[in-house]
Amino acid sequence: MFAKLMKHLRSLFFILTSHSKGFEEAKFAMTVVKPVMLVTDESSQTWYSKLLKTDVPSLRWHALLDSTSSDLAKQWNDIAVLHSEMLKKHRVKPLPFDYSWAPDGAVMICFTSGTTGKPKGVTLSHGALIVQSLAKIAIVGYNEDDVYLHTTPLCHIGGLSSALTMLMVGGCHVLMPKFDPKLAVDAIERYGVTSLITVPAIMAGLISLIRHVPVHKETWKGGETVKKILNGGGSLTLELIKDTNLFFRKAKLISAYGMTETCSSMTFMNLYDPMHETTISQNLQIVGEAASSNSIHQPQGICVGKAAPHVELKICEDDGTSHIGRILTRGPHTMLRYWDQTLTSSSNGRSEAWFDTGDIGSIDNHGNLWLLGRTNGRIKSGGENIYPEEVEAILQGHPGITSVVVVGIPDAYLTEMVAACIQLTENWQWLDQSNSNQEFHISKRSLHQYCIQHNLSRFKIPKMFVLWGKPFPLTTTGKVRRDQIHKELMCRLQSLHSNL
Repeated sequence: MFAKLMKHLRSLFFILTSHSKGFEEAKFAMTVVKPVMLVTDESSQTWYSKLLKTDVPSLRWHALLDSTSSDLAKQWNDIAVLHSEMLKKHRVKPLPFDYSWAPDGAVMICFTSGTTGKPKGVTLSHGALIVQSLAKIAIVGYNEDDVYLHTTPLCHIGGLSSALTMLMVGGCHVLMPKFDPKLAVDAIERYGVTSLITVPAIMAGLISLIRHVPVHKETWKGGETVKKILNGGGSLTLELIKDTNLFFRKAKLISAYGMTETCSSMTFMNLYDPMHETTISQNLQIVGEAASSNSIHQPQGICVGKAAPHVELKICEDDGTSHIGRILTRGPHTMLRYWDQTLTSSSNGRSEAWFDTGDIGSIDNHGNLWLLGRTNGRIKSGGENIYPEEVEAILQGHPGITSVVVVGIPDAYLTEMVAACIQLTENWQWLDQSNSNQEFHISKRSLHQYCIQHNLSRFKIPKMFVLWGKPFPLTTTGKVRRDQIHKELMCRLQSLHSNL
């Protein structure tokens, strides 16, 4: 029965699981994709009343992954409902296998995290997933002996591409309903996990639990079993890198840079390799001998390593006078198109066309890619371009700051003014009195001097510092919601002015 059903479907179905985003974003995705089948699991039961009221004209079938939802299935009108018990009772002889090709060789539509606007449906090809898997096998070293912990959602390209790579090599998968530091630590020890992927927020959560919970700190076994950690979704701070080396002492730590439109990772960089006792200072070649420190954070941006074998990169220098510009890429890893856009070229043409990543950066003489920031995130202040990530990289190095997000706020004189929202390190205090030089005290004046000492141009130094007393809002992949922080900061400032 199910085989017959799938034969007649247009190879386009939508899955709502516990890894999916909020209902409104899922509804938006269904409106864009126009699926024929909807697949849900038990986590979607709380959405049923909303699902029933959702008009998706293309929907013909609804598959339930748990039998307990059979009673709820009766609430659907004009849509055929399947559930696991039904499929078990109606076994049929397998029908002759019939190949059914998706349009333009597409294998999936993966939605972006939507940090700079509405999520976009990225149409990815079979070939893109294959070359991405081969790159991870070659660089990270995944193999059939790996026990891989799924720490990130399967509805995002980072977790999905690594999962498919592990399927390709025949490794073992350990799945969690959603990331939770305690569940992850327990799973690592229970199943002897050898590899996992992280984003900075996930790694910070793991380190914090291992360090502060005595039962884990004293008996922690993950340092012996975990051999490979791949980080994405943002750079790790130097403190997190050191802590990772401490608590996962046998793990090779690799950082990757990529995006949904390029089927995950484009560049890789070894941060630590215990087999060769190499650290970031040895793996990273910095242009010029006068660099202040061997760090991935420099005034020229954040280093994200070298391109994978199948990836071409180049810098489009808009002004023609500097080595900094828009980062472009091409190759079999790039998307076919956004789902609601028309495909304008063949797959061969796609490999030959350059894709604008929307990021700004440079490539040094050793082939390392350096990121400065997003094109649409830059701050225009006094006629100068300022990239928030560059300022954040400097401030993040201050011992009194545990996290920072930089945004631009309207200013009558400068057009935009640089504002830094900061979270203080434990036991540090903010002082409005700018003349204090006491230990574990921080002020606007001391941060201004710190930026100057670390060679940040004066026009880039924040004019405003805001203490942020709660966690920064993040996407499900751990990326900072800069737009949400900007919106909340503007509300704070408007409220302040109205009360004066």
